[in-house]
Amino acid sequence: MLSSTTHVERTADAAVLYFPPEVDLANADDLRSGALRLLNRGVPALVMDLIGCRFCDSSGVNVILRAHIRAKALGTPLYVRLPATGLVRRICDIAGVTRLVPLADHSASPA
Repeated sequence: MLSSTTHVERTADAAVLYFPPEVDLANADDLRSGALRLLNRGVPALVMDLIGCRFCDSSGVNVILRAHIRAKALGTPLYVRLPATGLVRRICDIAGVTRLVPLADHSASPA
């Protein structure tokens, strides 16, 4: 089950998984389970939205990369929505997330 600071919005085109303000070892398992559950249930696409996330350590990067691997195996489009600047964007750039996972724009649609 996802924490109270994490929520999912569904549209006809995608599910959007909003990350909480901080992602670390304490909540990464819940996020990963939630993302994988959405993918396994056959969502048309998954957007992992980190716009409201101020801190994300390697546990959060692992959540994104594991979901990316699962989405590729299922043939499900997966996108990451990141802030344009700041710590979370920098961490994702350094870890290679922005090279591996397509970025979603900041509109309501996934791409």
